[in-house]
Amino acid sequence: AENSSVSFSATEYIYDDEDGDSTSNLDELIAGTYSAPSITSTIPADGATNISRGATVSVTFSEEMSATTIDSSSFTLQDASGNSVAGTVNYDAQGNTASFTPSSELALPGSYTATLTSGITDLAGNALSTTTWNFSVGDARWNNAELIETDNAGDASFPQIAMDAGGNALAVWVQSDNTRNNIWANRYVAGSGWGNAELIETDNAGDASLPQIAMDTNGNAMAVWKQSDGTRYNIWINRYVAGSGWGSAELIETENAGDASSPQIVMDANGNALAVWSQHDGTSRNIWANRYIAGSGWGSAERIETDSVGNMIMPQPRIAMDANGNALVVWQQYDGTRVNIQANRYVAGSGWGTAELIETDNVRDAESPQIAMDTNGNAMAVWQQWGSTSTNIWANRYVAGSGWDAAELLETDNAGSAVSPQIDMDANGKALAVWSQGGGIIDNIWANRFE
Repeated sequence: AENSSVSFSATEYIYDDEDGDSTSNLDELIAGTYSAPSITSTIPADGATNISRGATVSVTFSEEMSATTIDSSSFTLQDASGNSVAGTVNYDAQGNTASFTPSSELALPGSYTATLTSGITDLAGNALSTTTWNFSVGDARWNNAELIETDNAGDASFPQIAMDAGGNALAVWVQSDNTRNNIWANRYVAGSGWGNAELIETDNAGDASLPQIAMDTNGNAMAVWKQSDGTRYNIWINRYVAGSGWGSAELIETENAGDASSPQIVMDANGNALAVWSQHDGTSRNIWANRYIAGSGWGSAERIETDSVGNMIMPQPRIAMDANGNALVVWQQYDGTRVNIQANRYVAGSGWGTAELIETDNVRDAESPQIAMDTNGNAMAVWQQWGSTSTNIWANRYVAGSGWDAAELLETDNAGSAVSPQIDMDANGKALAVWSQGGGIIDNIWANRFE
């Protein structure tokens, strides 16, 4: 009969027969109780390309699911190398939708695999079949160039930039006010853009130049430069605190026998910093350093090498730091006969070691060292070195816990000289070196990989 009700006391179901076909509706009820849930849609769709790096991955189910079974173990995202992407999983019962929100932007370019496991069930305990789908994020592209300083009193030059883990950045540069050179900076906020350029030093006794900048993962930064006091060049710094801004510039060395130059700076993940520079003592150029401890400030400048035989060229130190605050510095140094490559290591909590020679080929001068470190403290130094007929590229590896290896030649093409080496390392200790090399007719760019 129309609108009749039939009671099933064994199951406590109340069944309303609205179409006169009680058997059909009962079959549907029973089938719904025992059938497995399915997926009706995914975002992004399987095979989708050019997905935004900030996309949230979501899925819609065919019925209401058990929220307690949907978590970071049953809903996962992996990159093309099989590495798990960190993120947060949520379930919306009203929309029967689960979402995975990555903790940070997805890498690009890259493909990703989303997985839902059979650990996910509906309210009746029926398991979802394990399901995967794939998508790829779109590649990045350059936007329009934009002016980040508008002080037109004089020329701006020598820009440097550093970036934190969230994509925020700080740029510093030299800018003339038509009387002297000053140090300026501007900050880029990810998602918002550039702010206003600002002067970060106000000592007008003489020119400021050669700025360098380093940033920690949290967006705190340290800028260093050389500045004339009207008599000699000194090393100055200013610190940027994320959320607060720039502080006041301060002098970090007081050796006034001669000029200080070629400053470099690095920071670790905790905001500690090391600055190194070349300083003339009236007779020769030496390598000096100072350390900043987050929460305490700068210490006292100290000399980190003791070889003062010659004073032929500028030492030009280069520094690299690992995630724990250990650092390595390399520089070129004259021994009275030729220029060699020297290094010294800073151990967090202990201090500087003893400077040491990292190459022993004494045919002719070695110059222009560069260095890079991985997160575990392993490092690679490269430099150019004169041979009997041409300049070659050499390298030496530092192994954490063991020390420096023997220097080795990276290239054997002697048709022309190889110069201007650069080096970088990934987190696993693999390295890439690049340099310019004469081919007898034109100069080319060469590379070698350490893996």
